[in-house]
Amino acid sequence: MTVISWKQIYEFDLNNNKQWVLILYNISKNHYVGVPVYKEKREDSIYLKSINKYIVLDEITDYNRSNIKRCIYVKGKPIKINNKEYDDILLKSKTSFLNYVKNNTSNDSNGISYSKWCKDKLQLINKNVDNKINLKVGAIYWVDLGYNIGSELRKLRPAILWRSSSDKSMWTVIPLTSKHKNDNYYFHYDLSNSKLGTVRVENLINISLNRIKEPYYINNRIAIITKKDNDCILQIIKKYYAFEEIKGNYTFNKSKSKYNKNPIRKEESNDKQISRQNQKNKRTCCSRT
Repeated sequence: MTVISWKQIYEFDLNNNKQWVLILYNISKNHYVGVPVYKEKREDSIYLKSINKYIVLDEITDYNRSNIKRCIYVKGKPIKINNKEYDDILLKSKTSFLNYVKNNTSNDSNGISYSKWCKDKLQLINKNVDNKINLKVGAIYWVDLGYNIGSELRKLRPAILWRSSSDKSMWTVIPLTSKHKNDNYYFHYDLSNSKLGTVRVENLINISLNRIKEPYYINNRIAIITKKDNDCILQIIKKYYAFEEIKGNYTFNKSKSKYNKNPIRKEESNDKQISRQNQKNKRTCCSRT
């Protein structure tokens, strides 16, 4: 397997379209960020004296390791840029990205929201949080989901703190709607407290502690789900993510979009149910006579 190093030139082959690529850094074991390398000058290109080649910063993109075929050598040595050029590329890349955002966002609320989220996210990354111990499983907090894509959840949302990592730096949360939905989707659960909304199990997500903003209050107290709510949500999670049939003391009633206690036992056949009901009716008739 080809060893891939930063600052070096590699041959990238996608659908038999071969191209030289300068690798800048990696984002995973199998994915790298790089930029195409050209022999001749192009519009908005930067000249790299150490390798006598050109790059265009606006063309920086991700590359899959499987398409990186070989390292490029000259006189037995890999083609590699020097540290000064590398630092200069990183600095100019940041400016290039900022200009791209500025030129490609609208001057309305959506454009401002996206730009603000870029700033907010940087602040979240650098945020020092000292309230890890105070957060409790089952409590409801406001979480900042940011500015996302399409129909993905975004903005500040109330969410249940479902579980955490051992050091509480990461949390699994389940977002809520602002009001009860009362729909027929089994993965939507209306919380017992009517002042709280509906649990959207399909939106369960892992987030950084830094995204958790502040408690969600009901009657001046931090909102916490009940044991019944917890048990019902757990059953829905098992069905939605593990494809398990709902067991125990709860069964799903689609017409009411809730779990009800004391269901008819799953293993009991329809014939047995009818037989049991007939015996009950017979006893009732005998008692009347």
